[in-house]
Amino acid sequence: MRFKEIIKYDDLKKVLDNFSIVTGISTNFLTAENEWIENEKKGTCEFCKIMKQNYNGGMACRNSDIQGSMCAQQKKDIHIYKCHMGLTEVTIPLFFNNIFIGTLFIGQILDREPTPDMWDKIEILVSSEPIDISKLKDAFFKITYISEEKLMYVIEMLNIVAKYIIDSEMIRISSLSTIKKVEEYIKNNYMNNITLEDIANLVYLSPTYLSYLFKKQTGITFKEYLIGQRLKKAQELMDNTDYSIGEISKLVGIDDQNYFSRLFKAKYGISPLNYKKIKQNLDGY
Repeated sequence: MRFKEIIKYDDLKKVLDNFSIVTGISTNFLTAENEWIENEKKGTCEFCKIMKQNYNGGMACRNSDIQGSMCAQQKKDIHIYKCHMGLTEVTIPLFFNNIFIGTLFIGQILDREPTPDMWDKIEILVSSEPIDISKLKDAFFKITYISEEKLMYVIEMLNIVAKYIIDSEMIRISSLSTIKKVEEYIKNNYMNNITLEDIANLVYLSPTYLSYLFKKQTGITFKEYLIGQRLKKAQELMDNTDYSIGEISKLVGIDDQNYFSRLFKAKYGISPLNYKKIKQNLDGY
């Protein structure tokens, strides 16, 4: 799963568990790829487990969750809504470097104490489904209820948690394995037309995010690293072959010889032509 390359999975689960223990409210995380990371201490409430297993093949619940996540992502802010069964949920989107990582979920909860009238409406909705009504009813009256005032405090706390997740680099902003893959690819393909977008697709990251990761890990930009590898190979070719400057330029993936010469001189302080002449003179002795 791609999200495990980006998220410190065990650390995030621990945060979700601790938050749920403190608040008594289920708190889970839906990744950008719509994969759930659920807390183990409280998890999904029994009512919702039954619904997901037996109502509309679970699609109504899934669609409601994805819609809630999308609304928060579009707003780039907290989104409070009621699901198709009238339960309150809160979604908080997580962005890193303007990249959407996923959504924190609070819920499912009731914003008022459950009553027989509320249950009657739900019973009508599920009457045609293969659901154990007595079991569902029992689960409904055990759904966590919190007041609107308390919910605002819980949301404020979760906002702090969201900031902590980003600031503590729980969302991996330095994936060593990913950067090593990129470096290895460049070393093996420096002679080809390589773009940041192509490499990003290979490692399942956005170009913007990969660019940030690469600079953080290596201290230089993706482009600087690529040029550095090409110039290193060019120097090796000048030391060990009789190829012309134009041929070497093309062999290392730079079609414009003048551009190649400028890059070479900027890095080594000497033009490739003069470098080659000096090397030939030294070899003549």
